[in-house]
Amino acid sequence: MKILTGKDIRQADISTVQNEPVSGIDLMERAAEAITEAILHSEEHSVQSARAPVAASEGDDYVIFAGKGNNGGDGLAVARLLYGHGLGALRVSVVVAGKTGDLSEECRINLGRLPSGIRIFSYSDCVLKPSGMQDQGNAACSKIFGRNTVIVDALLGTGVHGPVREPVKSAVRLINSLSDLCRKVVSIDMPSGLPTEPEYGLASDIVVSDETFTIEFPKLSLLLPETGRYAGRLRTVKIGLDRNFIRTVSSPYAAIDEEMAGALLKKRSEFDHKGTYGHTLIIAGATGMMGAAILCTGAALKSGCGLVSVHVPVQERHSIHISFPAAIVCPDMSGVFSSVPENILKYSSVAAGPGLGRKPETVVALSRLLDSVSGNCRQTFVRTGSFEPHLKTLVLDADALNIIASRPALLKKIPSGAVLTPHIGELSRLLDAALSSGFIDSAADCPDDGCRCSRTREPYPWKNDIQKLMLVKDLSRKLGSVTVVKGAHTMICSPDGRLFFNMSGNPGMAKGGSGDILTGLIAGLAARGYDSLSAAILGVWFHGKAGDMAASEKGMESMNASDILDSIRIM
Repeated sequence: MKILTGKDIRQADISTVQNEPVSGIDLMERAAEAITEAILHSEEHSVQSARAPVAASEGDDYVIFAGKGNNGGDGLAVARLLYGHGLGALRVSVVVAGKTGDLSEECRINLGRLPSGIRIFSYSDCVLKPSGMQDQGNAACSKIFGRNTVIVDALLGTGVHGPVREPVKSAVRLINSLSDLCRKVVSIDMPSGLPTEPEYGLASDIVVSDETFTIEFPKLSLLLPETGRYAGRLRTVKIGLDRNFIRTVSSPYAAIDEEMAGALLKKRSEFDHKGTYGHTLIIAGATGMMGAAILCTGAALKSGCGLVSVHVPVQERHSIHISFPAAIVCPDMSGVFSSVPENILKYSSVAAGPGLGRKPETVVALSRLLDSVSGNCRQTFVRTGSFEPHLKTLVLDADALNIIASRPALLKKIPSGAVLTPHIGELSRLLDAALSSGFIDSAADCPDDGCRCSRTREPYPWKNDIQKLMLVKDLSRKLGSVTVVKGAHTMICSPDGRLFFNMSGNPGMAKGGSGDILTGLIAGLAARGYDSLSAAILGVWFHGKAGDMAASEKGMESMNASDILDSIRIM
């Protein structure tokens, strides 16, 4: 799913109105219907609600804060539809932040369509005193907020730049002050005050949501840690914007969804055999540290590849035999990774790193491994500008990345077409090494000397998420490899600078061992015949889907890495 930037989002609306054709007010109604359905579905099926419902007497069911533009129009239509869904039994109120004469045409139309059962307040009716208590004169408004209330933020949508102005500024602060007193806060399209793409000097007045229902496609700010934290749980609501326009617009960003994953999947032939589907080698584990190797091996076996070999210390071979009889054990005679397996060229892919440790003999062995799989891969990639199917894929994770970060000269040995899978700490160390050694330069800086960055990210080598993206792009381009930055909406950067953000997964996956599973899954998919980028995209997507299944069965708190492994389904 392509992610459009701010300048193209409005044009997508216009193109839909012109080419479908559909009127602006009817397109708004279509959006409102989809958002209302999503809100109600979330209420009924939420696995982990921010605050549990309580007695109906404690506040209205829904209070919609509406701005003067089209986002406010969406919110007003949602208020009407929510009220209609409850057949008048749901208590719905609207707070309008703006004068009636300032409302957009569609916003005014939807304000006029509100049924008499919905109470309408202007923002001035709901101003809080500094103590948090309401003026006695506004007693009617004070009663609409309670522990039962879902606040719907429809103040501002896309196109926000710089600080928000009054009265929206105060309305944002009011919502945030009420969030702990109400059941939850949901935003339509964007948390109000948040720009579509991150800006230097991020404004302080932004709605902090529990859920955001973003329209048609996620926006970049919703997917990055510094800005995405305002969105809460992110859900995409399709309203049928002009597909032809979206297809023709150029964007460096994409969201990994079921459609993208499905389009990449290869079919299995009736007459294929295990040799057809490749052979992956997992180099992982050390004496007494075999959990990572076992999880990585299990994921590789679930990837669909034909054969999985595991290079582990000889004294730990039984743990692999017992856990996964289908895996082939290739023993290392030392207690750690100390030697490169013979005939390394027979493997379709190699993964190295989980649980290896950083003993001196492991450092030497990793350097030899890089030498043995590099060959002329980098020159091949530069010459053709694309992945070659006959090239092996090397997946580097965990201690392999930490060793490389401590010895930056090894960066030059990483073959093109490799896949690097760092978490945020490993990425920080890797970029530090690349910058300090001159492997990449520090040109990824603020656009002008006078800008004020949103925050200083010590001890990270980036000042904010924008600079982090630029540095990751530089590293991937220089290596000619794929970088997978693990975390919420795991980001994949291709050598040509495209960025892919994952839409599967949940916070319950933030447990030890999750990353080891991803490494094995990507390595197995690469052996199966997928190029490095496709293997990374599919690995991340199905890893997240497995996490979602584990969360639904075990709960986010109780699930662990083995539950994710058990839930992997490539289909």
